[in-house]
Amino acid sequence: MSELIKKLEWRYATKDFDPTKKVSEADLEEIIEAFRLTPSSFGLEPWKLVIVENPEIREKLQVYSWNQSQITKASHLLVFARVKNIDDNYIDAYFDKSVKITWATREQLSGYENMMKWNFSNMNDDSKSRWARDQVFLALWNVIHFLAQKQIDSCAIWGFDPAKYDEILELDKLGLASVVVLPIWYRSENDKYSSKPKVRFSKDEVVIRK
Repeated sequence: MSELIKKLEWRYATKDFDPTKKVSEADLEEIIEAFRLTPSSFGLEPWKLVIVENPEIREKLQVYSWNQSQITKASHLLVFARVKNIDDNYIDAYFDKSVKITWATREQLSGYENMMKWNFSNMNDDSKSRWARDQVFLALWNVIHFLAQKQIDSCAIWGFDPAKYDEILELDKLGLASVVVLPIWYRSENDKYSSKPKVRFSKDEVVIRK
């Protein structure tokens, strides 16, 4: 069994944590890199990672998170947000960056650029929002897998009020919208969920071979 599979067996959605342990700044920087290196459709990276450490802000957020204790007690609170406006300006910025990094000319990239702009011009706002959310989920799972490898615990939370999060974190002013919340920490030895077996469908139930 590979080391990654062992670590994925090890992880679970932790509910109780050890308050004496905190995720180090060095590990946090690696988590940021795992987020940053996530692949995305077209390479557009329609996301931002908001790291909430301020206790007062986290107390405000907890009220709009069904009062879940992880919001205030976790070592760090990660909020994954999507870019709301995927338009020609956003795509232009992507290609400006591509020219600087790859040394390709804008003319050489024009075919790909035109195809990309055509694709998004034919999507309505709801379709763009769903597309961006899907990309954020890629980043979420990439980070969760990385955390498992580092044996840092996490618990993805969808039970929150996105509009209130956007207001408190002022994401709306940045053209962003919150998608999912991920507290990170180290598990407590007393977490009752740590000893429960992992519930998953068997390979025969989830894999179809043709």
